[in-house]
Amino acid sequence: MTARTVIRNEWRLLMADRPLRIALGLFALLLAYALANGAVWTRFQERTVEVAQAGNVERALGIEQELTDIENGAEPASPFSDPRLPNVLGGRRGRHTAVLTPGPLTALAVGQSDLLPYYYDVNIYTNESSFHQNGEVESPLNLMVGRFDLAFVVVYLLPLLVLALSFNVLSEEREQGTLALTLSQPVSARGVVASKLAFRAILVVGMVLAASLAGILVAGDMGDPGRVLLWCAAVVAYALFWFVLAAWVNSLRRSSAWNATVLVGAWLVLVVVLPAAINIAAGLLHPLPSRVQMVTAQREASNEAVNQRSELLARYLEDHPEMAEGVVADEPGLGALAWAATDAVNRRLEEVTAEHDARRAEQIALVRRYRFLSPALLAQEVLIDAAGTGDARFAAFQSQVRAFAERWREFFVPAILASGQMNASVLSDVPQFRLADEAPGDVVRRAGVPLAALIGLLGLVGAGAGVGLGRVRGAD
Repeated sequence: MTARTVIRNEWRLLMADRPLRIALGLFALLLAYALANGAVWTRFQERTVEVAQAGNVERALGIEQELTDIENGAEPASPFSDPRLPNVLGGRRGRHTAVLTPGPLTALAVGQSDLLPYYYDVNIYTNESSFHQNGEVESPLNLMVGRFDLAFVVVYLLPLLVLALSFNVLSEEREQGTLALTLSQPVSARGVVASKLAFRAILVVGMVLAASLAGILVAGDMGDPGRVLLWCAAVVAYALFWFVLAAWVNSLRRSSAWNATVLVGAWLVLVVVLPAAINIAAGLLHPLPSRVQMVTAQREASNEAVNQRSELLARYLEDHPEMAEGVVADEPGLGALAWAATDAVNRRLEEVTAEHDARRAEQIALVRRYRFLSPALLAQEVLIDAAGTGDARFAAFQSQVRAFAERWREFFVPAILASGQMNASVLSDVPQFRLADEAPGDVVRRAGVPLAALIGLLGLVGAGAGVGLGRVRGAD
């Protein structure tokens, strides 16, 4: 009996098994729905980014036209929104929206892109509270359970299909009395099971990879080949892990019902319970400070700063002597006083948010430390990293926005302190945000660790399955 004979027989059995055909058809529909859902979210993000970028251009043109009109003798529309004032031009009216374009494979894995902000309005008043707020109004249920995308299907539903196809791959033959006849041929139990599982793996993994490539092609961008290879490697390794786990359980020579119970229990523990327990532990051991604390600190700092603006300005100029030129110490302008109060509020918020960021870093470190216990966590990390929707890309974007906000302040604050006025000629010098996206090599190095760990788990379970199947005899 050759492997080709086994695979041909398995195909006939599959075609004769109506429940399995229905399960495969339902899985194909779920793949299609997940791709459609991911494509809709990606298009929504793309439209949002396009609107934000168009808004930057429109604001700049409008301000340039008004400044030109004023230079030609026209009056500003309002003294409170006079674009010649640096605190107005550098404030909310002249703000610049920094955007993070959707990840290369966002249509396959939404990841953190529906939870973490992907655009920020930057102006002189941008502070730490700006980075802890999301401008989108989103359904709390969506934020809690995540979006139904291809990564969700792979991590949560693919193992169930694999187990449904493989839980009785050897036990059924024993129960039907055909195992002894099969093993009387010049084949081993290990070879028979490997041939059966290879057929099922080609079928299931082929469906997922075909859906993945279809999603990439529909999105119209193959992205970086390294990301695509990472995605495919994670899908293959994760699926094979569940196949070899089924083989190992079958090698224990128990009933099909017992196999099904153990494998479903393994799915429940490894995919649901362990990740949830790790996240809960992270929240309990390193709880985040209340957002109310940040709001209260901002309010208290604002009230205190209003009453001490002169003292705060003097202190600010001591800390920033390079900005003292042009400031009249005895009669500073209202803009200078207001900026001193704003800076004091920003410093207070930095103290409050530093604790929040430290706790958040501790939570992430704990999750990363124990992710090796769950193949689901490892696979999900590789998938969202490959898609460009993981924490690392958003953290890099936020870091660049912070640096851009600092350049923005350095451009406008000296003019505010000197009570200067702006004109159309300075607009070409106003800072512009340019995203420096992460290099493909950085993604591969970062995702290589969990992928290697997943392959290690696959090898470990596969070795156990190989040893167990080597002990199976026809008389068992």
